[in-house]
Amino acid sequence: MYIMRSYILMLMAATGCFILAAGCTSTGHSRNKCGPCPLIAVQLPHMLFKVVDKTTGDNLFYGAGAPYKYSQLVMHHLVNGKPDSVVLRPDSTFNSFYMYINTVHNVDTVTMQIANLPQDIILFNTSNTGGCCSFLMLNSISYNGNVVFTSANGPNLVTLQK
Repeated sequence: MYIMRSYILMLMAATGCFILAAGCTSTGHSRNKCGPCPLIAVQLPHMLFKVVDKTTGDNLFYGAGAPYKYSQLVMHHLVNGKPDSVVLRPDSTFNSFYMYINTVHNVDTVTMQIANLPQDIILFNTSNTGGCCSFLMLNSISYNGNVVFTSANGPNLVTLQK
């Protein structure tokens, strides 16, 4: 009887360890390996930017002598080669614009067209933090091949020279 009871206890302990181990693996689909994640505000990758003349430094959209109007700024998020929408809104507090995109790839392309000037390319480089409670992170933003924002900089006003 004592041996039988010991055998049953060892079997239950081994089964319990197996169940705990299965719950902590990434393949345990029915179990939450991390526990509940804290609620955080999820924010689409975005950029606060102003466009200035590369020679004079004057803002091209704000100010008394601004040569362009908001209606002359056209931006598209390219999704699998096809133009898609960009959320763009003017911000008169900083004489700039906010641009938000819904990322699809690790590197997303946005085109910027100001009136009849040459088209510009903006690349949003994102990644997923991975692990427990992962979230989307904006790593960097490039403008015509030059990095103008990195996550180390924080939420800064980006100046695009045209």
